[in-house]
Amino acid sequence: MKSIGLSVISYLFNSLKGRLALVTSLVLVGFVLLISGVLEHAYRTSLDEAKQRELQLYIYTLLAVAEPEGNSLILPPELPEQRFNQPDTGLVGAVIDSDGRVIWRSESALAMPQLKFYPLLQGQQSYTQVSVPGEESHYSSFRQGVAWGLENENPFTFAVLEDAAPLQAQVGQFRSTMWHWLGLGALLLILAQWLVLRWGFAPLNALANALQDMQRGGADRLEGNFPRELRPLTDNLNLLIENERRQREKTRHTLADLAHSLKTPLAVLKGLKFSGDSNTACRTLTDQVQRMDSIISYQLQRAVTSSPKSILRGTPVAPLLHKILDALEKVYRSKPSEVQSACSEDTLFYGDEGDLMEVLGNLLDNGYKYGAGQIGIAIENIADGRKLSIRLTDNGPGLDKEKWKAVTQRGVRADEQQSGQGIGLAVVVDIVENYEGRISAQSLSEGGTEITVQL
Repeated sequence: MKSIGLSVISYLFNSLKGRLALVTSLVLVGFVLLISGVLEHAYRTSLDEAKQRELQLYIYTLLAVAEPEGNSLILPPELPEQRFNQPDTGLVGAVIDSDGRVIWRSESALAMPQLKFYPLLQGQQSYTQVSVPGEESHYSSFRQGVAWGLENENPFTFAVLEDAAPLQAQVGQFRSTMWHWLGLGALLLILAQWLVLRWGFAPLNALANALQDMQRGGADRLEGNFPRELRPLTDNLNLLIENERRQREKTRHTLADLAHSLKTPLAVLKGLKFSGDSNTACRTLTDQVQRMDSIISYQLQRAVTSSPKSILRGTPVAPLLHKILDALEKVYRSKPSEVQSACSEDTLFYGDEGDLMEVLGNLLDNGYKYGAGQIGIAIENIADGRKLSIRLTDNGPGLDKEKWKAVTQRGVRADEQQSGQGIGLAVVVDIVENYEGRISAQSLSEGGTEITVQL
């Protein structure tokens, strides 16, 4: 039994649903115990107040028929309340003088042992529960101090006792009824709690089933109508899965492209003959080695830049932007540009920091290189913070659609007079496509180009 209990506890603590069910059940039990105590106390208090008023009316009845006789009081043999006149009725009346002596007891108290009462001053009242020596029953007792005479020279204490068994029976009946309904309500609440937990955790169960389906090869991504709290998780998992698949494909493609690209230089090297013109052969050898080095560098860069990572922690954009602008100001010291940047400190990019630096670096480098001294860049989060929007403008010669399509191809430059290899914008386009983003460019009416990127 002990091992079964430990297994149940271990199961509950290793399950989110079990933890919530255990904690909420304990809270519910504590609330039921608290509310039951409050209700029983309130009910008992109301009964005591009603009983006190009832016993006080009996005292007023005794006061109405009491007559003074010297320093004492006498009451008639027959009292208006018949229970005072019959033994064992459960209602007892008595009068006590200032010395605590019982000077009168009702007929109903003849079978009871002598009770000791403490006198009260005029106007004082006391309601208590008392027990009678030799008996298991308890009595509700009410005493009131009165003074007979104009000068209050004759103080007396009137006392009335009534069997508390009916009162306790009412409390017991109320307690039984209360626990019956509270228990039923608690069971209904536990059932409702279980249904709510089952409904609330349904998306997590669906997510777990989707992952198992992927592991069995039934799907390539997480599919389902998940709530918005889980969408960042499912989106990042899908991005991670997609990136891993793309990386495998890209690795195979890169190796195939590299092997294909190296065939021609290797064929040239195989055909070299140093027995003839050795200078020409050496130059050819040097050219082909440089070409092979360029091919390898290009393919490695292509493999790296085509695999964005799924980063759950956002990367602050403003520090990277300032770092890139500082570096470009030093590079283009001979061609200064006025840069107007707008990027708040809480702007975040949910991706690889190197990819963001590559995008911003290439775009700003082109702005410095082809612009005429005016550059504007605005970066902000859109779509509830899940996307990054980059808008860059310059006052250069401008790009139409045909020219933009051309310069995004590898090896093509907008201005052949400028230095470079013509792969910067192509790398940017590759990165944007790998993040399933968008990039576009348009000429401005006042001159220049506006490039818009969404990641």
